[in-house]
Amino acid sequence: MAAKRILLLDGPVLTAHCWSGGEVKVEGEFSREPVRLEALVAYLKKHHSSLFYLLADIAEEGYQLEDLPYVKGADRTALLQRRLSQYYYNTPLSTAISLGRAKEGRRDERLLFAALTRIETFTPWLDALREAEATLAGVYSVPLVLAEWVPQLLGASGPVLFVSLSRGGVRQTFFDQGKLHFSRLSQLATHSLDEMGRTSASDAARIFQYLSAQRQLPRGGVLRTVVLAHAGEIPALQNFCRDTAELRFEFIDLVALARQKKLKEVPADSNAEKLLVHSLATKTPAQQFAPASETRLYKLWQIRFALTSAAWMVFASCMLFAGKTLLNVYQLRDTSEAARALTRADDSATTPFLRRCPRSAHQPRQPARADRTLRCIAKTHPADGALLLHLSQALNDTPRIELVRLTWKTTVDRPDAGSKPAAGAESWAVVEIQARLPLGLASNRRAQLELIESFAARLRDPRTDVRVLSRPFDIESDKALKNPAETGEVQLADVPKFSLRIAQKM
Repeated sequence: MAAKRILLLDGPVLTAHCWSGGEVKVEGEFSREPVRLEALVAYLKKHHSSLFYLLADIAEEGYQLEDLPYVKGADRTALLQRRLSQYYYNTPLSTAISLGRAKEGRRDERLLFAALTRIETFTPWLDALREAEATLAGVYSVPLVLAEWVPQLLGASGPVLFVSLSRGGVRQTFFDQGKLHFSRLSQLATHSLDEMGRTSASDAARIFQYLSAQRQLPRGGVLRTVVLAHAGEIPALQNFCRDTAELRFEFIDLVALARQKKLKEVPADSNAEKLLVHSLATKTPAQQFAPASETRLYKLWQIRFALTSAAWMVFASCMLFAGKTLLNVYQLRDTSEAARALTRADDSATTPFLRRCPRSAHQPRQPARADRTLRCIAKTHPADGALLLHLSQALNDTPRIELVRLTWKTTVDRPDAGSKPAAGAESWAVVEIQARLPLGLASNRRAQLELIESFAARLRDPRTDVRVLSRPFDIESDKALKNPAETGEVQLADVPKFSLRIAQKM
């Protein structure tokens, strides 16, 4: 992370502070003399990698409150720029701060237009920053810094006048409903406690009259005035800051507040400059006065920082993934080693038992030979599958016939009775089946014959030759077909069986 250096401008002198972990160190003071400006350029170049914040504590400030129609996008930008150019046409150090929208009517947006009105005060310092190519994060004012934490400190939501002391003088900052409205700086001649007290009291009275005239305070109201001072100097200031019918003074211990803000070196007096520098470094305001041309290098630094952060995040993710993968590798290695140890233990336990077992007559190569034989048969008889599929479809269409036994073979002879092999004869796939008929047909030979002939007709097609080899009963041409129930020749308990042969050319 880049170091933060705050350049505090309180009139003709610019003081360089280095902030690091809650500690604020003064590194030098520079004036507008050419020699001191050259020294400032050298200082900026020496700390080229730092981020510089220009904090102005000067009296040349301007504030304007206005209610404008609520718009967004490019229209809003153009509207704000036009209003800023109308109010502060002679300085580019201006900004617009939104104070929220009205809750009634057309809900206009209340805006505070603020600016550092004398650009001549900042020209030498901005030129030095450009010459040294320093990374300027922005130009800020003390009221912008106070607006970040004073409303939370004061607590109340009504109008409050906050008084702070610095080398530049006595600053009165007015807040209403926790929002900054304006601020003014009264310069001091002697910086004595008496002068601080008189100035604080008199300025608070004048601001009360101004707010009453502007009707920002209710009629008969009392302005709450909070003074930030060192605990040892509060009694002297109270001699001048007394409660009246218009003002009610309260005091906050600067040392206790500095410790609360975790500032390591607490102030020795009521000068709140180190607290302001610390606040700017720890809680930088979102609004600042510098135009985009002055903060170009800071925008580039932000892009570079974002890319670097993303690269580091990717690198960290890759390292985490690599670590997880390495851990998984070690775990798999341990698991494999445990499995190998278990295998060795099992081998040690089963080896004596296997040695006591009788040796098998089969050689280790016999299963491989059997597999090759089966593959050879499958290649040699590719048509058997089609014939068996044809048979299974016929059995599925004739559910009353139950298959008992099936044999198959391949021959070069036509399987018809009395056929002789001829020259150039083709191979035939032959399937012989034995089947049985339902027990209910045992007494009805005619139905048996019809079912067998129907099954044979189902199997027969132009490519398939079907021959009935045997029937459940003998049939001769010179004998009449009679019912066994009438003659008593066949028992009803006998299951009728038959066999047939199916042949198909390969």
